[in-house]
Amino acid sequence: MQMRSRTYDHFISLWRSFRGWMPPHDERAPAETSPSLIYIAVVLTFLLIILEIDDHRAELEALGLLTDNFPMGS
Repeated sequence: MQMRSRTYDHFISLWRSFRGWMPPHDERAPAETSPSLIYIAVVLTFLLIILEIDDHRAELEALGLLTDNFPMGS
């Protein structure tokens, strides 16, 4: 018989306690999406786009898709 770790047992215990907080899901009724969840998803998507552009800045400049026409200093 395989022994389970205390961390695993603790995780399962926490998962079961969180399940009690969730309302039962009725498959016939459409689920409503929270406006705050949509807002968070949009903000995280824009942050990911900004990080990807920043990460690939040299490649985009080499392709001519990104230019630095506006110097920051005087």
